[in-house]
Amino acid sequence: MALPRRKLQAVNSVRGIDHVTITTRDLRAAKRFYEPTLQPLGFSVVFDWPDGGRAYLGLPTEPSSLWIVQRSHPGRASVSLGAVDRDAVDAFYAAALAAGGQAVSPPAHRPEYTARTYSAEVVDADGNTLEAICRRAEPLPGAERAA
Repeated sequence: MALPRRKLQAVNSVRGIDHVTITTRDLRAAKRFYEPTLQPLGFSVVFDWPDGGRAYLGLPTEPSSLWIVQRSHPGRASVSLGAVDRDAVDAFYAAALAAGGQAVSPPAHRPEYTARTYSAEVVDADGNTLEAICRRAEPLPGAERAA
């Protein structure tokens, strides 16, 4: 197995969740889905190791937080990622569908959570669900629940 072209940099330890691993049967196909789908949320591939069956995505200046790992028997994950605004949620959803994702919940306000919650959810080819969620969207007129 060839080594990656770029070494991982040591980062300060974090509290809470360090990263989420999504397993896939086909790393190339998963990257074709996740790269454009997560771009509207600010994510990009920060570490790419095709020979090792791995691609790590993250936000600029942050350690990688979403790892895609090829395995012969992938599991299922459900991941919700923060979006800065409604436009980012809408762009995420459009990019996911264009990249082959299947719709679970189209972009919409979710007053059952809070008056300011706006989200969309998709599923990838391996059955993993991915949600983009903005918790600071302008509330719908007449929304009763406080954000």
